[in-house]
Amino acid sequence: MWAVVFKDITSIFRDRQLLITIVLAPLFYMIVYGFALNPSVQELSLGVVDYAQTTASREFIAILATSDVVTPRVETLQEKDLQRSLMAGDIKVALVIPPNFERRLAEDKLADVQLLIDGVDANRVGIIQSYLSQIIRQYRYGNDNLPESSLINLQTKILYNPGLVSSWYFVPGVVGVILTAISTFAASSTMTAEKDYGTFEQLSLTPLRPWELIVGKLIPLLGIVLFMVLIANFFSQIVFDLPFRGSWLMFLITTSVYILLTSELGLLVGLLNQNLLQAFLTTLFINVPLVQLSGAYTPIEAMPSFFQTLTLVNPLRHYIFILRSVLIKGVGFQLLWQPLLFLMIVTLGLFVLCLSLFKRQKIS
Repeated sequence: MWAVVFKDITSIFRDRQLLITIVLAPLFYMIVYGFALNPSVQELSLGVVDYAQTTASREFIAILATSDVVTPRVETLQEKDLQRSLMAGDIKVALVIPPNFERRLAEDKLADVQLLIDGVDANRVGIIQSYLSQIIRQYRYGNDNLPESSLINLQTKILYNPGLVSSWYFVPGVVGVILTAISTFAASSTMTAEKDYGTFEQLSLTPLRPWELIVGKLIPLLGIVLFMVLIANFFSQIVFDLPFRGSWLMFLITTSVYILLTSELGLLVGLLNQNLLQAFLTTLFINVPLVQLSGAYTPIEAMPSFFQTLTLVNPLRHYIFILRSVLIKGVGFQLLWQPLLFLMIVTLGLFVLCLSLFKRQKIS
């Protein structure tokens, strides 16, 4: 028995990749989960349309800006830019202060303030309303220049998801997560299968050029996974009543680009590993951080600033953002071209990397 124990310990320490997975992966996941999975509302992006432009309204905005909930920089907008900023996701909440704000407070009358909330994440709407109500109460009783009986009434309007259906937020994230897992694992398994069956050398000897071989492996994956995504989308519309308010062309282009991206990532994993087990462990190590730092399940705004910055290089974050914007908000190319361009650049970069690695292994 002890001989077997010693043999397995020796084998584990000789397998550097397995050792890294066993020792470092739990620590890495614990750090990511501990910081990224935070359901609280912090650094909420706020836009303000101030029609009053008075001392009272500026003090009101200043109190919002100094709270822990709202980001230190509150964006002052024009009414024409308000809808665009909400649709693009630049702000999550908007306040519209009426022209008679200070006068009604001074006359001890009810002052209405309109609150517009991005309702895509239905689970956070109630928390946001509660936090802002507390901040408003702080303004009411902390301002000595106003009568104690003065009131500010929030007229709340939930945009894009007035019914607060939580599945509308989670389903697009789940689609992105499943797509990532299937594409990367399928692509890596097809490449490692060539090595397991001894056909990788035969492929290297064919008259096919390396880019033709890689494209030939990507096209079937693109067709199969895209068909799966379309089925999942129709299923979500029937079962969860998920809306589709945007452009089908935008949806298909973005999804195709992301499938190619994740498939290339899987091919890269397959080229770097010698068998299916190693490829599976590597894709698991890659996919879990991609998912947790994508905003699929928890809002990115609730993460620490370091992890928020880290999510900017996460392709899954940009794909889920586009997916939610197209399905729920009906946003078009004019507001989503930047994240789509990022996905295209990463896809091109991974293709070049796969091509370079395949040529190197072909020569060796």
